[in-house]
Amino acid sequence: MEQQPPSPLVLTEFSPHAQQEPPKNMGDLSKSYDRATIFFTRWGAHVLDHILLACFLIGLLSLGVSIDKDANGLYFFLLAAIILCSYYVLLEGLTGYTIGKFTFRIIAVNAEGRPPGLWKSFLRSLIRLFEANVFLLGGLPAGISVLASDKRQRLGDLAANTYVVKVKDLNNVSKKQTTVLAVVFSIVAVLSIIGMIFGIVDLASRTPTEEIFYSKDKKFQITAPSDWSKDSALHDEADIEISNRFSEKYVLVLSESKQDLDSSFTLQDYAQVIEANLQEAVENVSVDKQIRTVVDNQVAIQFNAKGEIDGIKVAYIVTLVETPTHFHQIMAWTEEKRFESLKQELQKVSTSFREVK
Repeated sequence: MEQQPPSPLVLTEFSPHAQQEPPKNMGDLSKSYDRATIFFTRWGAHVLDHILLACFLIGLLSLGVSIDKDANGLYFFLLAAIILCSYYVLLEGLTGYTIGKFTFRIIAVNAEGRPPGLWKSFLRSLIRLFEANVFLLGGLPAGISVLASDKRQRLGDLAANTYVVKVKDLNNVSKKQTTVLAVVFSIVAVLSIIGMIFGIVDLASRTPTEEIFYSKDKKFQITAPSDWSKDSALHDEADIEISNRFSEKYVLVLSESKQDLDSSFTLQDYAQVIEANLQEAVENVSVDKQIRTVVDNQVAIQFNAKGEIDGIKVAYIVTLVETPTHFHQIMAWTEEKRFESLKQELQKVSTSFREVK
């Protein structure tokens, strides 16, 4: 019987691509996630990012305060703002991660499953300022959008056509890149926490100092805490102008030479003129009873007043001092809602007025 030749063995050529899964559609992948799970994962990453940014800011705040009120301080805080704004744009644009996302093993990607790039990252970060701002609705718009949209996208994702997916569901994640990012992010997180600790310790141990501010002719002075600074925008004719605009507290000194007044003009006359001027300049003004006090070993008159300027409720402490050559008006004010907490400081600054001997 004639033997049949052995059937040829069919060999298939090995291809590395044969072992890989086909690329996934990011929209379908994002759509497959349980709404609650992806919501809380993204929320956890968001909270962690804000905690680390807060640590970073506290460290920068300590350094910024130590710079004092020098012009360099302004540049320093501008630099800090740029760094904070770049956190999301650069990290998510180039890697898809923030430290929070990396920790929770989620990543921001474009439709092809790659990092969004700087433009898309900028767009989604810009919208983040409104929809994920803890000071503006507490990030509620972002949360509602993630829960309501079919593909679990917040508004910034919808605008930039990006998705947030789980890292384990991607085919193109490099283990080497993951290791490098883990090391870098760990170092950044540790440094932020260390900066916060040193910042808190430094700010807590900082002894408040005072600074003397002189009139333009160097004949009068006033003393205020070191967080005050000169402010030339308060009054064109003021001899001394100081403020802390962050805390909305202001003091100015206006001096009137006795040579320009009638010889019979008294401190009480001066007080009546100032009170009348205040009632003309301020809307809905109410003036408290005048009291007698002592400033720079001179008899002085002081009264409180409240009113409105351009719709803003303001409270004043007005101190009037007579020296041998001048009448001085020390006007201290703040928003009415801050007045009780700042009243003692404003009064102390006002009564620190002195003639330079």
